[in-house]
Amino acid sequence: MKLIIKADRIIDGLGKKPIEKAAVLVENGRIKAVDTQAKLSAASEGAEVINAAGGSIVPGFIEAHSHMHCASGADAYDVLMSDDHDTLIMRSAKAVRAALLSGVTTMRDLGSKNEVALPIKRAVQKGVMPGPRLLVAGTPLTTTAGHCWMFGTIADTKEELVTAVRRQVMLGADCIKIMSTGGNFTPRSNTRRAQYSAETLAAAVQDAERLGVRVSAHCHGAEGVRNCVEAGVHNLIHCTWLSADPSKTYDYDVRVVDTMAKKGLYVDPTIALGPRRQEVDPDADVFKHGGGFADMDRRHEILRDMWDRGVKFVTGLDAGMHMGDFGTHAYVPQFMVEKMGISPMDAIVSNTRTTAECLGVLGETGTLQPGKSADIVVVDGDPSKDITMLHRVSTVVGQGRLVKREGKALV
Repeated sequence: MKLIIKADRIIDGLGKKPIEKAAVLVENGRIKAVDTQAKLSAASEGAEVINAAGGSIVPGFIEAHSHMHCASGADAYDVLMSDDHDTLIMRSAKAVRAALLSGVTTMRDLGSKNEVALPIKRAVQKGVMPGPRLLVAGTPLTTTAGHCWMFGTIADTKEELVTAVRRQVMLGADCIKIMSTGGNFTPRSNTRRAQYSAETLAAAVQDAERLGVRVSAHCHGAEGVRNCVEAGVHNLIHCTWLSADPSKTYDYDVRVVDTMAKKGLYVDPTIALGPRRQEVDPDADVFKHGGGFADMDRRHEILRDMWDRGVKFVTGLDAGMHMGDFGTHAYVPQFMVEKMGISPMDAIVSNTRTTAECLGVLGETGTLQPGKSADIVVVDGDPSKDITMLHRVSTVVGQGRLVKREGKALV
């Protein structure tokens, strides 16, 4: 297939000034050229043409944190505990399609049952069903009674955790997810306290690196954050800095942040779910004193300070959790702009190039450059000026396949 997409501008994911009156040429599933419409006019001969007047061409969005088998409602836990296997598979198929049509062309699943995530990935790869490029961790690794034990692999000791890492890789996992602290989704787990020591996490990281995979770790409590940084966990999830003392909210440590930046570790702050939930349920326990998110303004100040200190941020919705509906990924860069105060262009780069780098797929996707996979999104307006335009996706090309055209789903 030869396809040329024209728009008022191209934002290539590199952080450069947009190319005005631009076009991108796709041949055989790869990006052939990115330039002005005038310079690519000759290339239009024999090509299918999409003219997105008034719009912008951007790299496909990259969702760094999802749970494809979860229901995303307030009752997500109860639904998960009652769904049978077939329902989980069908729910996951619906989720990955919704994500793709919203502009997510690469998605990392950081915790679903092996018997769900692995076959869904294979089905997408074989073209049996539509979905983004999938990187899957399979089951998360956790302790007895730890966060997400109900669909995780239980590993209590250092030896058990290393064995669990090896088993996930053996089964086909692309990455590893470890629950370093408790979480809000799991009744009776402690969000403020660490589930693993730094020594235990380091052993898991070292063995994962030996096997060529990267480790992400859920960490709400500051204890867990410190342990993850000391262990060299590649991607810290949430990084909430909750104090171990329940009478306090946060225990932010700039020395740890500076180490984080020096080591080049990535942070996925899952910034969208809190503000979205606060809008619809301001009286939820998590927003009350002792609930962990009692001071959202301070939380956002902390994230901005981490950004200013050089920490690299990636974009994860925590899709599947409450308020994390598949197809709403654009809230992540939106709230990075609105709550952290970074520029729309910086948020777009985080949503594309930086997250691709974190996931180890930058050589294939994340920017609009010749030779890369044709993962392309067309949105209305100019998101480099108004980040909310990322919600207005009109056309999607995923791995060279046109899956949505001018608002109409083709899959």
